Amino acid sequence: RFEVWESHNDEVTKIPPGFTALASSPNCSVQAMRHRDRPLFGLQFHPEVEHTQFGPDIFRNFLKVCENST
Repeated sequence: RFEVWESHNDEVTKIPPGFTALASSPNCSVQAMRHRDRPLFGLQFHPEVEHTQFGPDIFRNFLKVCENST
């Protein structure tokens, strides 16, 4: 568990086919998701702002995932 920054009330209400929810919060049922078979990811929160705990780590790990998917 960690704290993330949300700056709006937009949210995914239905996960698209082939996707799985990875994270949720009391304010948003889908904070992060990924495709089951393809290297596709989605985030609802804002990892780029200083208010998101572990934001730089999230970006670094995402880049590693991208590098390893080729």
